[in-house]
Amino acid sequence: MDKTAALKLETLHLVSDDLKSDFERQLATAVADCRQRPGHGKARKVRLELKIIPHPDDADDVLITPVNTLTIPAREFDPKRARRTRKDQLQFDFGED
Repeated sequence: MDKTAALKLETLHLVSDDLKSDFERQLATAVADCRQRPGHGKARKVRLELKIIPHPDDADDVLITPVNTLTIPAREFDPKRARRTRKDQLQFDFGED
């Protein structure tokens, strides 16, 4: 027999077996990125979203889909000058500076 719980912040981890571990993994990834790139001042975002739609077979019930998302600012590298060749290709220098 399935167990039941009232849907509250304290019980969200019970909605899905992987929800808690996935959220914790994404949180750890965001913190690790802050430590690796402390000079990058943009926010790292870990979000927990609940998609709630009416149940198709019962108007009194809903379907709940938890969604975890992680947003980390893109990593930019030093610009590299490229020149156009006679064949309309781009050519750049690389190697040891």
